[in-house]
Amino acid sequence: MRKSLNYIKRKISWQLTIVCAITALVIAACSITIDSIDQSDSINGGETMQSTLHVTISTNAEEDNSRLMVAVLVPKVWNARNNASISFTSSITDGTQKMTAVPVGTAAPQGNGLDWPTLINNKIGHGGNLLPGWEWAAFYSDNAYNVGGNINLSVTVNIKIKTSQDNISFKLGYVVAESVDGLSNSQYYNSAFPGCFRVFGTGDLIDFCNPQLSTVDPLNSLDNDIVTLNFDGGIIDNALANQSNIFLCAKGITTDGDTLNLCRQDSTTQLISQGIKKWSIDIWPRGFFNLPADKQLASIQYYFTDATGNVKVGSTGDGSTPFTYTFKCQ
Repeated sequence: MRKSLNYIKRKISWQLTIVCAITALVIAACSITIDSIDQSDSINGGETMQSTLHVTISTNAEEDNSRLMVAVLVPKVWNARNNASISFTSSITDGTQKMTAVPVGTAAPQGNGLDWPTLINNKIGHGGNLLPGWEWAAFYSDNAYNVGGNINLSVTVNIKIKTSQDNISFKLGYVVAESVDGLSNSQYYNSAFPGCFRVFGTGDLIDFCNPQLSTVDPLNSLDNDIVTLNFDGGIIDNALANQSNIFLCAKGITTDGDTLNLCRQDSTTQLISQGIKKWSIDIWPRGFFNLPADKQLASIQYYFTDATGNVKVGSTGDGSTPFTYTFKCQ
């Protein structure tokens, strides 16, 4: 009986030792927190978006030597890698510290060979943006820093990004991490999505934030590119929501003001089902409208119809207003 009691005591002691060790690791772990974000709700197209991240970094018991990593989720058309200026100040550095875009393809730490944008997308996502055409752009501090153990650092990250002229509503996102641990543990990084940001630019509104009856992929193209027109009949009430055959009815508008109409219900205009109440059609605009060689398309106005062509659905869910798509380079 005594031997059994001693064995039980040793076993309990061993289990407690393991628990204490695990607890110590958790307590000692480095943590990064985005405490708040200063950012306006909107700007005009072509202006510079500015935001400020207020960050707290708590280190573990050991000294660390690493770079700060800041990533931003933005529309691709902003070309943030080339048009962003990111810097920071902190409670352990003197003056403004510069940051530079991480070279494309650079493997993120603890990321199984994935680069920062891919790793962030896989682990954190894209902030609920509903259209393609977004990207994560990652930046490293130009210097690595020796950070003491068991201290709290205050870091202020200043972000400036020259926006494009596009008319956009977009859900911005931010990630702060460091170059040693990456995203290997949820304590080692932090992300934040402050909501929709509006750029009052030119052209059709590109709305990443709100569900759309129709979207076009890619967001920017010329009339000689293949484009995909998508129809989501389940977003709002509309007359085609329960139809099994959907067709495209379109008008091409040339740069010199001519119009080319193609509104028929056959195999060349029929959409392909992509799931419950979701449809799409790929078109080559120049070929679709049989465009003469000396003409260029400025835009398309289009509806979706039923097999009879009598029921039309446009941007408002009925036949009153067409969808529009303007051709332009990225």
